[in-house]
Amino acid sequence: MGFSNTELTPELAALLGGAMGTQLDKKSVVMAGRDYRRDSRMLKRSFSGGLLGAGIELIDLHAVPTSVLQFSVRKFGADAGLMATRSHNLAGMVSIKLFDSNGIEYPVAKVEEIIKIAEQKQLRRVSSQEVGWINLADPIKIYESALAGYFADAKEPLINAGLRVVIDCACGPSALIMPDLLSEFGCSLITLNAHRPRNPAFLPNPESLVRLRETVVATHSDLGIALDAEARHAVMIDSQGRIRTAEETASVSLHSRYDPDPNLTVVAGVTVHPSVYHGLNKNIIFSKHGEPGSLARAVLENRAIYGFNDTGLFVYPLFSPGSDGMVAALTVLAQLAKQNIKSTELYRNHQIFPQRIAEVTLREEEMLHFFTKTLNNPPEDYSAIDTYIGIKLISKNNAWLHYYLGTNNHTLNIEVFDPQAREEVQTELIQFARTLVEDFKNQLEKKL
Repeated sequence: MGFSNTELTPELAALLGGAMGTQLDKKSVVMAGRDYRRDSRMLKRSFSGGLLGAGIELIDLHAVPTSVLQFSVRKFGADAGLMATRSHNLAGMVSIKLFDSNGIEYPVAKVEEIIKIAEQKQLRRVSSQEVGWINLADPIKIYESALAGYFADAKEPLINAGLRVVIDCACGPSALIMPDLLSEFGCSLITLNAHRPRNPAFLPNPESLVRLRETVVATHSDLGIALDAEARHAVMIDSQGRIRTAEETASVSLHSRYDPDPNLTVVAGVTVHPSVYHGLNKNIIFSKHGEPGSLARAVLENRAIYGFNDTGLFVYPLFSPGSDGMVAALTVLAQLAKQNIKSTELYRNHQIFPQRIAEVTLREEEMLHFFTKTLNNPPEDYSAIDTYIGIKLISKNNAWLHYYLGTNNHTLNIEVFDPQAREEVQTELIQFARTLVEDFKNQLEKKL
């Protein structure tokens, strides 16, 4: 991950592609995808050139969501996959993501092996007769058919319900899939950011979520859905305009496909709010942040029925190896139709019970700047994660505070959690969270 054409150049991408190809056996098959950004296209082609020079066969999927690439790698038995896409890192970097034959991201150790090969320039260069071949493929229709089959039992209830949905496709390739599929399932649609700009903005962001929320309320829609450009994450907005956390959506998904067998396993992020899985008759395995593919890998290794975390990753292993925001969105819609209730009521039935929650005032136009600063420069002794609706700061003992968009366009909710439920620690976390925002506002005023 880096800034394109300065840190992550075409030359470097080609070198890394050659190193990955060297690590793989000759004639291995790699599937390649990208988003709509010009630099993503550039870097994917450069990386692909390096693969071909190492004797790798390439299947070019062109512009697809990352979730579709992961689905395709496993579905068609490829040896590996690569995706060039804008990272959701708030600094606006671009990423080249690598996937194994299971469709799960390479772990850090395997990426470091590739970097070592590249640094030492120990590349396998095949003869001109052995240079890899590029084949073209379009997996969208196959993915759509699989998705429709996965939700076959919900199609009739959805058609009968005639739900009104607003979906923001984040200027990503999910626009090739979701509007058509939701229409087929009987939904009335308002679609946002379904176009293909040359340099898409960072989405979702506070401004786009506010516009989505306002559209849901103004059109009396049943649900708002904000996907990221990779369609791996999904943010839900209920019929009253409340932006729902990943934990709340995970709770809806988890209980909608609930199996009473206590021997089954669910994988949860280590800093997920415990009320999501409290009292659940399941074996709970915890996944830490920071290791690419750790959640999906834990689901695979433990043969879990579901995996989720607080960054908005939702893994449905019966459908796909990686997180899929489109499956998460359709799961929520299916429950609305089957239960014949409003989304506000559905989420109330899966309510998360925070220990303490507060509000702080911050202008909408300042929120993205605050999130960017906090993510890239977290306070001492804290790590920061992007939750797609805000920022969560996690202490060394797994206490945390979560800033995310409140019910008012110019407020942030502050939710805090202490593993030992100590009232004094919760109070300190609230005060600390308020101080961070006030210091940020004071710094802005000084600059003005």
